[in-house]
Amino acid sequence: MKKDRHLTEETFIFTDTTNNTTIKLTLDQVKPYQFHLLELRKNIIAQIETNKIQLPRYHIILSYYQKIRNRELITGNHRFIRNNIEELFNPRYKGDPTKFSHFYFIERYKTKLQSSYGNIYYCFNRIKTNNKVLDTITNVEEYDSVDNEVVLGSFHSHLLVSEIPNEVLTKPNKKLRQLLLQVTGNEYLPANIDDSTLTNLKKSLLETVCRRSELVGNSGAGVKVVTHNSNYQYDGFIGWKGMIAYATKQIWNTERMVEVVDGDNSSIILRPTTIPIKEAHKRELLPEDTFKNQ
Repeated sequence: MKKDRHLTEETFIFTDTTNNTTIKLTLDQVKPYQFHLLELRKNIIAQIETNKIQLPRYHIILSYYQKIRNRELITGNHRFIRNNIEELFNPRYKGDPTKFSHFYFIERYKTKLQSSYGNIYYCFNRIKTNNKVLDTITNVEEYDSVDNEVVLGSFHSHLLVSEIPNEVLTKPNKKLRQLLLQVTGNEYLPANIDDSTLTNLKKSLLETVCRRSELVGNSGAGVKVVTHNSNYQYDGFIGWKGMIAYATKQIWNTERMVEVVDGDNSSIILRPTTIPIKEAHKRELLPEDTFKNQ
């Protein structure tokens, strides 16, 4: 997205990379945060294409059995899973994103407002509770929100990994043979395995690796693996770009980017060029203010 010099300051050019069409948009048509989100997604896509990083193939959604709100605990879990995947499926080229890539994103569930009476509802949505009290001045019943507590939503993860090379599975190392034995009952694959069965096997292998984490839930919903689909669309992005778009849907400013993108474990580098909001709003004392306060 870029500004056109011949247009007004509030008019932007949006290029849809999926079909190379160009659209003129204004801030009246699209909320400002959507422009920031678009720029972030284009940045990620550009890095992948420019640096010849392996394209995402599998989308893994991890749910944790505890309500985790500590981001460092999540990134540590990402590191554990990444190391396992590298040792099993990319042993010869560890850390080389042109051979095998990882993308890790952290998504927060909805923030809730909880009262001492046990009524829970999502913030910013229309709600119904039983906490009604009578205003003795206006003689009108109102909701009592004095004892309400804002409870931040817990985290879950979106992992995008590239294709597992077939030759890695046909000539497995010792650790991969142990994993194959656990999943299939055999250390080696049959010579006549078809593509569909092989794809499903790769999904099962990835799921089993993720379940090695002590944080991941044991239920069927704890790990969900989805294969890349060229027809998949999200926010106007298609295929693997749609997977990137879906995993970044909660980013609308710099602070959200820092929380959502796990840059320590991903095959991309994202450094925000703007000052985080909480820092930008800090007011420094000017010399005149210092003098007045003495």
